[in-house]
Amino acid sequence: MDNFIKHRLESVFRIETIVTIFYMELSKDFAYDGEKHNFWEMVYIDKGEMICAADKNQFTLKSGEVTFHKPNEYHNLSGNRDVAPNVSIITFECDSPAMRDFEGKIIRLNAEEKALLSMLFDEGLSGFRLTDPENPLLQRLDVLPDAPFGNMQMTKNLLEIFLIKLHRHKDTLTKQSRLNVHINGIDVPMEVKEILDVLQEHLYDRLTLADIAKAVGKSETAVKNLFALYKTGGIIRYYNSLKIKEAKKLIREGRRNLAQIAELLQFDSPQYFSRCFKQFTHMTPSEYRRSIIR
Repeated sequence: MDNFIKHRLESVFRIETIVTIFYMELSKDFAYDGEKHNFWEMVYIDKGEMICAADKNQFTLKSGEVTFHKPNEYHNLSGNRDVAPNVSIITFECDSPAMRDFEGKIIRLNAEEKALLSMLFDEGLSGFRLTDPENPLLQRLDVLPDAPFGNMQMTKNLLEIFLIKLHRHKDTLTKQSRLNVHINGIDVPMEVKEILDVLQEHLYDRLTLADIAKAVGKSETAVKNLFALYKTGGIIRYYNSLKIKEAKKLIREGRRNLAQIAELLQFDSPQYFSRCFKQFTHMTPSEYRRSIIR
């Protein structure tokens, strides 16, 4: 009599085909027009940051984070013009319903997941090679004749295990939380809005570039490069333009004299205030005050 119970093993993720697998070291100014295809794409940032597009939305993907593009979702990648990024990408077919859990999410990998991902790419890259390593977007992969024994199955199994680990993972963000923002007709990373918010909140202070960088937790170079995505001419010049805009409002209110406004907005002197005012408005504060219709 057979007392053994045999359990058929469930497969929550079943990977049958891999389209591409590759690792790229990119320039900080890398950009391409984008694409869409009828299979999944997983993007992992090993170093730096990249700006991702998913359909009509853009978001920032940071070091140590992974995201997925679902089949037929338009997507692209570009550098943030500050740090040269390294990125790992694998594209594959998977009809498992559990894949839907990854839609619209950004996942921060822990040490165990990073080690597993490294094993996956080490194994995959030992058996597959891009047809044209200089142009990975051609989506052509060759099988190496000297691939290790069982390479395809190991790659498949490691990818499936990695997906299971990610499905159990709870440290996730939504892409929505990282969306780029539209400011005055310009699409910029959320970090630019954070910089602009700091400037607006400190109109009655005297900020330096170092102060702004400290407030947003970035280097001065990163702040300058991010701001350049929004405006040319420099961040301090823009900060002064906001102060002059505020000064015009204070002049229209008529509750303070020009010297008080200059002091309130932290200009070094009334004379410097007058020079800045004329630079942006082509009239002196006095001329502007006389031009107001009472």
